[in-house]
Amino acid sequence: MDQRDNEQQAPRRHRRPVVERRRMLTWLAVGAVTAVGGGAVLRQSLAGADETAAGRPHPGGPPTGHQHGTAAPPPASASPQPTEPPPPVDQGGRKWSDAKGWGGKVPAPGSAVRITDKVLLDTDARVGSLLVEATGSLVFAKDRSLTLASSGNVEVRGTLALAPDDAHAHTLLFPDVDERRFKGGGMTVVDSDTGLWVTGRGYLRLDGAPRTAWVRAAADLRAGDVTLKLAAAPDGWQPGDELAVTPTAAPDTDGFSTSYDLVTVQRVDGTTVTLTAPLKYAHPRVAVGGGPAFGAEVLNLTRNVRVEGTEQGRAHVHLTSSRPADVRHTAIRWMGPRANGKDSWNGKPVTEPVLGRYGLHFHMLLDSSRGTEVEGVVVRDTGSHAFVPHAAHGITFRGCISHQTWEDAYWWDGPIDTRTPQGPSNDIAYQGCVASRTVYEPNPRGYRLTGFSLGAGTGSSARDCVAVGVQGATGASGYEWPETSEGVWTFENCLAHNNLENGIFVWLNAEHHHTVSRFVAYHNGGWGIEHGAYLNDFDYSASVLHGNAAGGIAVHALGRDKGTVFDGFLIDAAGQSDYAVATLKHQLDGEAVTLSRSRLTGYRKAGVAFRATDDGKPDDIAVLDCEFAGTGPEVWLDPESPAPKQILFRQAGRTQTVSLTKGSGGQGLAGTPWNAATAPADAPGPPRPVALPALAFTAAAPRTGRVTG
Repeated sequence: MDQRDNEQQAPRRHRRPVVERRRMLTWLAVGAVTAVGGGAVLRQSLAGADETAAGRPHPGGPPTGHQHGTAAPPPASASPQPTEPPPPVDQGGRKWSDAKGWGGKVPAPGSAVRITDKVLLDTDARVGSLLVEATGSLVFAKDRSLTLASSGNVEVRGTLALAPDDAHAHTLLFPDVDERRFKGGGMTVVDSDTGLWVTGRGYLRLDGAPRTAWVRAAADLRAGDVTLKLAAAPDGWQPGDELAVTPTAAPDTDGFSTSYDLVTVQRVDGTTVTLTAPLKYAHPRVAVGGGPAFGAEVLNLTRNVRVEGTEQGRAHVHLTSSRPADVRHTAIRWMGPRANGKDSWNGKPVTEPVLGRYGLHFHMLLDSSRGTEVEGVVVRDTGSHAFVPHAAHGITFRGCISHQTWEDAYWWDGPIDTRTPQGPSNDIAYQGCVASRTVYEPNPRGYRLTGFSLGAGTGSSARDCVAVGVQGATGASGYEWPETSEGVWTFENCLAHNNLENGIFVWLNAEHHHTVSRFVAYHNGGWGIEHGAYLNDFDYSASVLHGNAAGGIAVHALGRDKGTVFDGFLIDAAGQSDYAVATLKHQLDGEAVTLSRSRLTGYRKAGVAFRATDDGKPDDIAVLDCEFAGTGPEVWLDPESPAPKQILFRQAGRTQTVSLTKGSGGQGLAGTPWNAATAPADAPGPPRPVALPALAFTAAAPRTGRVTG
């Protein structure tokens, strides 16, 4: 089905492991509760047998048919459950350091600890594993900097709260993870898969001090600079915070997609940040036209709530609880374990992600996740997907950052194959989120790697987001509409820059109508927009494509019912590409694609190149009411392409429409010969003036706050 045959040689990104369950631990009794006995009682406790009673049953029975070995989840209910308020969290529990509460002895580092009452962590602690039962809570003392380290799983069926005041930090650490033991899988806790599990009706509160997640630079940043002038004063930034400064250089610059600076804050004075060491790279401010000029995004990667594995052993966060979590201003680091795969590259084994073990994974929660807000969260240095709302509806991600993560950063489980539809996640909102430095192993096999995978479902939105530094190979992009995964998204005011391949990649045979507005793509190594696959209807409007190495727009797909329209664009090749717009292989015959009311400039050979291939269908394109200002003619027909079905051309300011066919004898409107024959033709509408975009982008991430209640 896919015309990109070379992609069929790529290794599968996900495997389907056999899930084993082997947890035979001796539990340390807590408070008045006696130690749990062996046999069936212990097995029920370890398997979470109480979760069905404590939580919600899945509508219509357990979910079935997704990649974890069960069938696709049922759809969301027609009337979602009302959002639950966060449960009260107080500091009134018995103190962890008080030996009397533990029967005379504080838990030793290797202890398997079980909590059934209220406990206040008032000292650093290390355990072998931790279970917070439905009747229990573990709350970190807010006025102390504390670390709880666990060699094994932390499972939360009751409450776990890390909510320090602004002057202190709370850390949940997994220091002894052995990634070789991971099994992967779905709903149930697996002893070998060390991480944070929130199950049953467990409540997770990770609630750090608010920090502005990112701010754009207000001016050029030069190598050697020790101060950053920002476009807005950041909230909450502190000396010692770690910042990532994104690349902005043109794609003909060495390292254009990888030249990040990681720097440390020495002092913050309003909009001026002084660093402890100078920048290594230049980060020029880029004026793209249409209004905005973009400085580098300066990402703050530091939070005073942290959930971490280690560089040598990555853990994961897995939520199946029916109670909405509150995850705010938290740094989640060294998650997403990887396993040795069966393939090799250049004589070295290739690793692959462990199925279901990601940075922050909301797993098949359906409507019970509605109202969940994830604010100001950083997922970084992670071996698999960063933010995963998998078959979980109504989650808002606001001001979040994925940095230096492997695999698609914002994502949920895709279909098993190209003939199986993806299960939906409905009403997902990405607001001011950043996908930064997304990578794949090995990179030449990173086909269709993306920062944001805009998957199946309804009611979802992406606004004011940034995709930068995404690596990968053919079809990789900042934002992707993937095949067999059609979702209807509101997509507005998003930016893609300095990605190794494309800004947007659409590979979708769509049944619905899609709109993309006020999009900017600059300095990407491929196309600003690469639009496929076979037939679909998209409306792109009021967008700017600047200095992308392959060009502004590549058109694979023809229209399905009404046709795709690119209207009101400013496409400035900025001397980086031969063409501003080019057509490529059209797999199926469809409706016309229209480019209208746009300005095309800065190209080296032609404004629009018609390059349909002999093994596909001919071009059916209308170029209407556009301005041209580049080197070479306005249009060019590739001599190797078949005769077009129809090419309509009307330049801005003219009333006459002509059709172009293969042959010579025509004259360009500026006196430059076309390699086409022309004839008078009727256009689908009267002439209209060029409508250049007038854009206004935010200078910083949205404001965020602590949990109320």
